[in-house]
Amino acid sequence: MTKKNRKTTAIFSVVLASSLVLGSSPMAGSAQETDTSFESYINQLVEKQPGITKAELELEISESAKELGMDKQSLAKEALAELNDKELAAQIEAKETGQLISARGGSSGTKKLTKANQRGDVFYTPSSTLGISHGHNGIYYTTDYIVESIPKSGVRKIHYTGRNVEKNAVMQSVKTSQANRNAAANWANSRVGDSYSYNFATNRATSTTGAKNCSKLVWSAYKLKANIDIDADKGAGVYPVDIRDSSYTVTYKKL
Repeated sequence: MTKKNRKTTAIFSVVLASSLVLGSSPMAGSAQETDTSFESYINQLVEKQPGITKAELELEISESAKELGMDKQSLAKEALAELNDKELAAQIEAKETGQLISARGGSSGTKKLTKANQRGDVFYTPSSTLGISHGHNGIYYTTDYIVESIPKSGVRKIHYTGRNVEKNAVMQSVKTSQANRNAAANWANSRVGDSYSYNFATNRATSTTGAKNCSKLVWSAYKLKANIDIDADKGAGVYPVDIRDSSYTVTYKKL
């Protein structure tokens, strides 16, 4: 399926997929959706992002809202809508491809990454964090070593043979100069040791130093060192699938 078709399916199939994929009626959850308070949005975001506390998320939403010049309630609403869309699109894609999603971290999956074509290449694998499916990605520091951020360990560097991936994982190049790819790879490597963040919902606006998840790491590397935005939809959060589907990334190998 092309990037365009995948996005179109995710956007225009929301109501239908809610009943077919989730096994619920199109009006399911409508009672919860009538509560438009900040606290309601936060509670739903925490429920959909296991691993982060309500207090932690409230602080990150508030700080991100200031950074973006938004009020925190509007940002929380936007972040929740995007997270719901991403969750639904992942389920649609899994249904279409027959994908079984394993937990992210360590070395899930039965496929193996291979050596990269060049430094700065990125990879994407279908996977989930604590049951929430939105994929995982990392960046090649050299053609043999990858840098990625995973739960518990945070940002780490490992040989590509140490990372198993799922069926339908892809390896991609980024459309920029090799000098920029090298700079992005070097920056990612400089963050080895940073802790992991479970907040994907507003990670575009969170700090590039300190805790970060996998997509925040890769996105930040190219935003800071190549001045390009490899987030496909430019929403409140940058998710692994956004990097896979970016107009800046080109798939050269499917695993």
